[in-house]
Amino acid sequence: MESPTISSGLRTASVLENLLPHSTDPAKETLRVRIVELLQSKGEILPAAESPLGRLWKLVNSPSSTLADCEEIILLDPALTSRIFRVANSAAYRANATTVSEAIRFVGFKCIREFVFNAGVFEQFSGLGVPDGWDIFWLRNIFVARMTERMASVYGPTNGTEYLAGLIHDVGWLFLASYAPEEFDQIWNYKGRIADAEHEILPFSHANMGAAIAAKSSLPPRAVDAVLYHHRQSLVTSVTAAVATQNPLFLAIIMSVADRLADASQIDLFARCPETMEHVLASPEVAWLNKGGKKLDLETMVAEEIEKAQELFTAFFTDKV
Repeated sequence: MESPTISSGLRTASVLENLLPHSTDPAKETLRVRIVELLQSKGEILPAAESPLGRLWKLVNSPSSTLADCEEIILLDPALTSRIFRVANSAAYRANATTVSEAIRFVGFKCIREFVFNAGVFEQFSGLGVPDGWDIFWLRNIFVARMTERMASVYGPTNGTEYLAGLIHDVGWLFLASYAPEEFDQIWNYKGRIADAEHEILPFSHANMGAAIAAKSSLPPRAVDAVLYHHRQSLVTSVTAAVATQNPLFLAIIMSVADRLADASQIDLFARCPETMEHVLASPEVAWLNKGGKKLDLETMVAEEIEKAQELFTAFFTDKV
């Protein structure tokens, strides 16, 4: 009988094989081997289980947990406590809280879950340097995470995996910038489309890398697929399900729209995307999502979520007290 460790290792290897395909180009295959080794050792977003953050991570993923349970653990983490105060009392929330308990109860369980996911992901990837000029990298990911979960919530209950998938959807770029700087610079200086640069230089895209991280971190298949296909604007051409949520790529389509809305809002990493709000609103994806009486007020959502994303970004990435 296989040990759990061996079995888990085999499953992980199988997932990486599927999401990070081999290349017939020797140089690309060499790069693939290096990336796979890095993802096997570093590509996981789960914090240490016995740390305060790890205990919180478990709580916010349990349907039986309460705000009181979370508060007890949050009080063990001064940094997280400070950030909760800052965001709860910010212009985006206006809690005017004077105690941790007030702040936590004002923002609610969903916001606490976002805090925990943000803190866990940022901590796990803190060793990956953000390239020069990419100060907006995590702001963009927070925004896409919030928009993805908010749009999904229009169609039914969410459980946080929508947010978490959005938060890591572009992390593949950080791995490339940190561990394959030569190839990253080639992509950065490429004169054409970024998608064309990836195809020419890499064995697979940054989306494949993000999907591998999502799978290795035990996110459900729909979240893995959402990360994998978030640049596939042609997804709806093969849609057969009349009801949006019955489409297995429903979350992928929503994340695709959220990603384009980030570009249209000038949160574009490579600063060369001609996307506009008008283009996104007129897209086949948005038209499909609006079917069945579920019309999305995306312009209002974007304005609200950008403000809250900026408050979260400030709380985690500035020294403001």
